[in-house]
Amino acid sequence: MTEVSNQSTGYCPNATSWAAVARNLDEVGLERPSSFSHEVVFRPCLDRQEHDIVREDDFICVFCGSDLPQTWNVDPTCDGRGVTATR
Repeated sequence: MTEVSNQSTGYCPNATSWAAVARNLDEVGLERPSSFSHEVVFRPCLDRQEHDIVREDDFICVFCGSDLPQTWNVDPTCDGRGVTATR
């Protein structure tokens, strides 16, 4: 069985990265599933400035109890609240 996950606590790829993963696996001829086998949702805690894994749609930091943002905000072009920073 072939499995692929987006769990990477250093990079924290969004679940929408599947298209790029699938394209690259196809290009090198590796067998793959139709989507991530286990999709992980990441959000940084704005109070702790650390990344959390959202479990069971509970957007609460497991370490400090703070609310985690509902929208994707791990991208370095975002300001932490999910708002795209301008340069």
